[in-house]
Amino acid sequence: MAALAAAPLSAVIPVPKAWAQTKTLRIAAGEADNATGTLDPAKSTNDPDAARTSLVFERLVVLDDTFAAVPQLAKSWESNATGDEWTFKLQEGVKFHDGEPLTAKHVIYTFKRLLDPKTASPGASSMATIDPAAITALDDLTVRFKLKKPTVEFPELIANRFTYILREGQPESELRTAAIGTGPFKVQRFVPGDDVSTFVKNENYWRPGLPKVDVVELRSIPEESARIAAIESGQIDLVWDLGRAGVAGLQQNPDVKVVRTRAPFVLTLSAWADTPPFDDVRVRQAMKYVVDREQMLQLVLRGYGNIGDDNPVAPWVKYALEAKTRERDVEKAKALLAEAGHPDGIDIELFTSETVPGFIEMATLYQAMASEAGIRVKINKAPANDYWSAVWLKQPFICSSWSGRGADDALAAPYLSTSEWNETHWKRPEFDAFIEKARATTDVAERTKLYQQAQQLLRDDGGAIISMFPDALAATRANVSGWKPHPQQSTKDFSQVEIG
Repeated sequence: MAALAAAPLSAVIPVPKAWAQTKTLRIAAGEADNATGTLDPAKSTNDPDAARTSLVFERLVVLDDTFAAVPQLAKSWESNATGDEWTFKLQEGVKFHDGEPLTAKHVIYTFKRLLDPKTASPGASSMATIDPAAITALDDLTVRFKLKKPTVEFPELIANRFTYILREGQPESELRTAAIGTGPFKVQRFVPGDDVSTFVKNENYWRPGLPKVDVVELRSIPEESARIAAIESGQIDLVWDLGRAGVAGLQQNPDVKVVRTRAPFVLTLSAWADTPPFDDVRVRQAMKYVVDREQMLQLVLRGYGNIGDDNPVAPWVKYALEAKTRERDVEKAKALLAEAGHPDGIDIELFTSETVPGFIEMATLYQAMASEAGIRVKINKAPANDYWSAVWLKQPFICSSWSGRGADDALAAPYLSTSEWNETHWKRPEFDAFIEKARATTDVAERTKLYQQAQQLLRDDGGAIISMFPDALAATRANVSGWKPHPQQSTKDFSQVEIG
């Protein structure tokens, strides 16, 4: 048994008495974990981080399968007529793992810390509309946010991976590895970079009858073949980020169940729009015209997904742009390159990795498609374990991915000029203005038009090649029930998972 973390507020976590009868759920993330891993929601960056925080913490609101806000720690909310003041009523009887009741002060602390520049949260810029000095407690269970600008979809805006509610008073030194939340599981052991992390049942969880297992063991298995083998052999009980290559085999295995959810998860080839040769829009457009999107869907995703059109808002998501998908046109791509001063084509380097299923296949297929237009792609396969820290935001042309998001977040997080995660270096004041105006527009038709104008500009001018939206694919052992991958990949709920 691993030693328990010694910490004043994390308290001592008892080992279950009937250990021999303990129900242990063994889960595996497909994305690489490493020594930068954290439990601090404000600094969460990778998928294992998201899994950890979802076990321990909860948010005011969460998104349902359609990306509409539904209650979690908040039982209701309302805004004023102009959408710049929002009041949330908290659930009654919720307690943190150490017995501290959830009250408005914890919500205020969480958001003020998140927005404090000293915290350096990558999520702060997307919530800049919140005035941290104007978050107030009307009573112990009522919190009011005063916004700098009207934001008519504020509940959806704060349903993200950074906004899990923290316990005021817990030392900063504990947040990374021994954090206290209100969630269904408590931290037993988490050492960044050291598999496996372990979480035990919160016996005083506020939702009756949950969670349904006693212990959750979380590990990371970046290699696709190893992940498939682990679920087939019974070494793990549940896995997501399932490799498409192994789906057919798993579906024939009576000991395994494959679960599939349509998701606006984005696979992208992202180029810096301020760096040659990508700084010429004709080059960026040529790089888009070489893509056979149907072939990408079939060969990379084996049909488990939907076609993309260089727009991060999936066609079925609210406010999506209604437009004819760009078709492959190699001759047009050649002409655009020639107009841009590259009649003999261009040589570019594309960084990829096994860190996300499909990255390698997408890069390889793009290399073949692009070559027909004289775009000569050199593939650089980087190690999976530090791809996001060593390559992402550091190289000018990369494979990247974004979890499923609603329209505003899908557009703002990667593409607003002020975004910490602007991975294409594409900055357009006109685009920023569309988003800001949409957020303040109460008329639904007018708001839809503004979001669609932003998408059109990004599709035609941006540096992202988005050819497909992979379905969320997961698998469990046959004796596991209650699990369904959420289309917002960073959202995970293990509280209802049952074994046997």
